[in-house]
Amino acid sequence: MGLPDIIIEFSKKAVTAIQNGSTGIVGIMLKDAKNKGAMVLRSVDEIPTGDSAFSEENTAYIERAFIGSPSKVIIYTMDTTAESYDEATKYFATQKVNYIVGAPDLTTEEATKLATWVKGIRKNSVRRPVAVLPKTAGDSRGVINFEVVNSSATNKIEVGEKQYTEAEYCSRIAGLLAGLDLRVSATYKPLTEVTAIPLVDSDEEVDTAIDAGKLTLYNDGERVVIARGVNSLTTVTEVETADLQKIKINAIQDQIEGDIYSTINKSYIGNYSNSYDNKCLLITAIKGYLRGLEATEGGKGWLKADSSTMEINVAKQKQYLESIGVDTSEMDEQAIKEANTGSHVFLKGTISILDAIEDVDIFINKD
Repeated sequence: MGLPDIIIEFSKKAVTAIQNGSTGIVGIMLKDAKNKGAMVLRSVDEIPTGDSAFSEENTAYIERAFIGSPSKVIIYTMDTTAESYDEATKYFATQKVNYIVGAPDLTTEEATKLATWVKGIRKNSVRRPVAVLPKTAGDSRGVINFEVVNSSATNKIEVGEKQYTEAEYCSRIAGLLAGLDLRVSATYKPLTEVTAIPLVDSDEEVDTAIDAGKLTLYNDGERVVIARGVNSLTTVTEVETADLQKIKINAIQDQIEGDIYSTINKSYIGNYSNSYDNKCLLITAIKGYLRGLEATEGGKGWLKADSSTMEINVAKQKQYLESIGVDTSEMDEQAIKEANTGSHVFLKGTISILDAIEDVDIFINKD
């Protein structure tokens, strides 16, 4: 029979959620001669030093992740002779992380494989990691394609006298994203340590990169910033809607989905009889959680005020009853709601995720 089925359908107008979980976790896959296996760090001060230190390159890579103030960084280290990331991906398939990156010397082939892996994890499990990968067109909201416009082997991200590739700076981007409050977006967030990036002929080049699903950098004349907080999703559908191209919107949706799954799994599955009253109890819990995310006094400000609803999905419940031979032709809506649905619970809801202010159009009339 297997585990109980929890099918959480997410689209722009239908969402279910419960208890807010932790955010801001970065996962890093490394290859190093020391510190094999898993390690959890909560601050830059916990990075190993002395005889147990990572290589200089790996240490700096971890330090860049902490610039963005993630809640913690989970590292899985493989031997330097490892021919693939399979050992690390097997470990991270069991962990909750928000953003995940490969090593600073990640190759194009390895990045492509990690993109495929993360898309599979998001499709086949409740885990919702987002991979930050260099020059990787994943066409997925689970993959952030970090690419500097017009970058070349000799013209990269400059920090003082040092130059870095996109692969070497993925941990910095992941840490920045993990540390952001979900009420704001990554758009125009500065990388204050970056002193120069490759020059572009016009802003249109940056616009083109953004439209192609690339998270790129931009020099606004005073500082280097993230041009627009987008992921690699370019193929828009009824489910993978245009708003999900925004990292902020996707992060909120992922958070809510993870919250409802973990809360139902811990607090409801197997602990309540599947009566109408207990379904109403679950609905009340979901509503309370969603209201706590709304832009109201005391709310988180992720969702539009008074936008959240949750109720029994009468259409699906009716469909299920008919599939097991129950005649619903003479049942009214309330009777369908109160009917015995075995181990299944069918709910539906609506929310409105708030974007951040990014595009301002001002007209000033001169007398």
